[in-house]
Amino acid sequence: MNKPLATLFFLLIPALAPAAELVLTQQQLASAQLATTTVTARELKPRLGLTATLTADRRKSHRVTPVVDGLVTELLMVENDTVHKGQVLARLRSNSLGQAQADYLEALARFDLARAERARIEGLWKDGIVAESRWLAVDSEYKRARATLDARRRLLSLAGLSDDQIQALAQKPDRLAEFELISPIDGMVTGVEIESGQLATAGQAAFHVDDLSSLWAEVRVPVASLPRIELGAEVLIQVEASPGREYRGRLQSLGGEVERQSQTLGGRIVVDNPDDVLRPGMYAAVTLTGISYQGLVVPASAVFRVGEQAYLFEVTGPRRFKPVPIEIGTEAGDWIAVRAGIAADTEIVSGGVAELKSHWQYQGGE
Repeated sequence: MNKPLATLFFLLIPALAPAAELVLTQQQLASAQLATTTVTARELKPRLGLTATLTADRRKSHRVTPVVDGLVTELLMVENDTVHKGQVLARLRSNSLGQAQADYLEALARFDLARAERARIEGLWKDGIVAESRWLAVDSEYKRARATLDARRRLLSLAGLSDDQIQALAQKPDRLAEFELISPIDGMVTGVEIESGQLATAGQAAFHVDDLSSLWAEVRVPVASLPRIELGAEVLIQVEASPGREYRGRLQSLGGEVERQSQTLGGRIVVDNPDDVLRPGMYAAVTLTGISYQGLVVPASAVFRVGEQAYLFEVTGPRRFKPVPIEIGTEAGDWIAVRAGIAADTEIVSGGVAELKSHWQYQGGE
């Protein structure tokens, strides 16, 4: 190495090395107005602030569809109507269903006749008035009538008729070919895809009914925050429609794939809606409680950084302070966890750190 350059290099080393200890004059100490505290152990519950969009809980969403083709004759419910389980949403007329209903009623009449004949012949056979062959023939006819009736009943069930509706056919023969679309749950009609006079085809979505007693809050969680959260974490949710009110929920799931551009992962929060204020489509402010930490913590105001290294000022005596490099961990509000570098009950500077740092750097610190 060139001798002048080597001399300059070694002269610079003391200036670049951090000062082992900072000593303030009495005037500097008074001007700094420092505050001190001690390093303590406590539990931290970090909180992560996110934004979310509310959506319907898909486990409680239902699509109501006709099972057979039919002409819409009456539309009874529209969007935003509140409905109850079993309530009629619309009435339709179907020629194919009418034929199936007529076949069922014919089978029912034959079954009733065969059942009555069987009961009559059974009594005569037991009294020895009619031959056994006559009894067997009547019993066989009864079983065939019952099988036919069961088959016709199954066809009506497949067409979407409930047991109550099938049983009511005999009392309302003038309503043949008519059927109703029924709400399967208590909830709100959030979509209507049919109108009066329309021919609705089998399987076509006619109504969307959602139970809004709970909703989903869809969030995007930064990848860097994933180590701090876990499934089942408690969540507080606020919306503009209810200022000052906090709704509680739980983090139910995290997505399986990270969005490349934003480097976030989708998360689903289930939130209760007890006062029926929350609605799908609302934006919400979400506060997610992270994994608890139990260990040494210091006030956030006590920590300062030089480059990527975090430091604390340890109080080593009257007007004497030592910068201590530390490894920090979880941050929660006004507190920061310390993983290494400082011991419990150590006295540190918690206020006036910025001015103390400037004195340290002026006296040869980093």
